[in-house]
Amino acid sequence: MRFLLIALVLFLTASAVFGFDPGPLPGVKIKNGLLYLIVLGLMLRLTLDRNFRVQLPGVPILFGTMIGYALLTYVAIVLVIDYPRYDTLQAGFILKNTLVDQMLFFLVFFYGLRSNDDAMTVLKVLLTAWALSHIVAVLDATGVFHVGDIEQRSDGRVQGAVGESNQYGAFVALSLPAIIAMATITRGTWRLFWMGASVITAAALVMTVSRGAFVASIFAVMLSVWLFRRFMPARKLAFWAVCALAGAVIVGVVVMSLGFGDLIYQRVVNQGVGADMTETSSGRTEIWLTVLEVMFSTPLTLLTGFGWEAYPTFPFRWVTHNHYLQQFFNLGLIGLICSALLFIVPVRAMNAAATYARPDIRPVLISFAIGTIALATAVFFVNLYSPWLFYWSYAGIVMRLAANALESPAPVPAAVAAPATRRTERVRDPHGWTAAS
Repeated sequence: MRFLLIALVLFLTASAVFGFDPGPLPGVKIKNGLLYLIVLGLMLRLTLDRNFRVQLPGVPILFGTMIGYALLTYVAIVLVIDYPRYDTLQAGFILKNTLVDQMLFFLVFFYGLRSNDDAMTVLKVLLTAWALSHIVAVLDATGVFHVGDIEQRSDGRVQGAVGESNQYGAFVALSLPAIIAMATITRGTWRLFWMGASVITAAALVMTVSRGAFVASIFAVMLSVWLFRRFMPARKLAFWAVCALAGAVIVGVVVMSLGFGDLIYQRVVNQGVGADMTETSSGRTEIWLTVLEVMFSTPLTLLTGFGWEAYPTFPFRWVTHNHYLQQFFNLGLIGLICSALLFIVPVRAMNAAATYARPDIRPVLISFAIGTIALATAVFFVNLYSPWLFYWSYAGIVMRLAANALESPAPVPAAVAAPATRRTERVRDPHGWTAAS
């Protein structure tokens, strides 16, 4: 199973970076075939496994709720409402390719992996693929070479394998904490690789010049420091702050040397500081107000939404540029609440599991929480498409580590497992993270 999941990661990354997604028919691709093969294998294994039980059921329940309500509204549109220009077949495929496939990606990685060793192996492959894609994006921006579908925008901002600059910025904000965490738990040559990848990934984030991703990254770090403060004493927090400052200086030098200084100044200073709200948000506030006006004109839709994929049938000029607003427009309160909880539930699981996790696993859990908070904040300013499959693959792997930590035999909190002695008031782990006294 581990090798099938690694193959799925590689084909998913290759299809995004190189545009390499072969298959006999549209929608029937190698990565889809691997996904469904793994699903069938899991169903067979779970059928024969009498000891199987559902673990951390929050994410599947939320997905099931959204899928069920989306199907209900889809049937209502087709049989009763009949919106003009509503493409029934396309809307059905979008439902399968988004909500259903996202849930399946999470489930195959969560239940397909059992041991921490297997989960860490697949995670390292996934993060290595992400790091290499960021390196390729930066090299493409410098004109060294061009690979696949990665190209620079006409306005000079860097794009990546998963979409335009704002989508890519959200994806980089998700992956940067995980790549930094790998540098803290590895040794030797691999540590050098992860340290270099951390600098380049941070540079890629800056080169997207996505203000939403910048705000998301800063907010995620601040909130995570508070959530995981029991593992971050003042001395260690100061050390990491100094490291972050040094890293920011290095990244700044790299980015400025590549000629992105003027672009950053124009977007962050000229359009962000001293500008009105419409200009600062690049017109997003007008889009949001227009969408909300349409919903308030039919108050019932504030509860029910207009139905699955109803948004494209309305004469809006732009997409919502807000993941939550799009779900709210289409699926009402159910879509809005479930979309938010799909971020909150994994972060809560990481916070609980970090107490019981091994020292080499804890940074992985904390970095996932930081990345998830960053992504949840970034999608307030952008609609995501391709990055969702990457995120739910990542979530499935790390949630397996969290489940193992929470359900290990007689889990003992770090504060209890390593009590202070007369000589040592605080027990430190070898990777720089520390538990409470």
